[in-house]
Amino acid sequence: MRDVRLKICELCGAPNLMENTECHVCGWRGRFNTEPSTVRSVIEAARKLQMHETTRQDSCLRSLRLWFGEAWARFQDWYHRRRRSPRSPF
Repeated sequence: MRDVRLKICELCGAPNLMENTECHVCGWRGRFNTEPSTVRSVIEAARKLQMHETTRQDSCLRSLRLWFGEAWARFQDWYHRRRRSPRSPF
């Protein structure tokens, strides 16, 4: 694994590169936490949140595809029934 040095903003909790003089999220110019265990826990929490969001988006897309598939099947069924039925002048 690459040796990426990060620090955590003590105001908003965002990870920042060591070279940053201020937080890229909130603009904080105060103290930053550089403790390795804290940095690891923040990165792990961000990964878990990202995985949760990805799973939720995939689930929504699957639900949407299923809904459209069912709607398309109902429309086709209605259309075929309409085409087969004798037309009434009234």
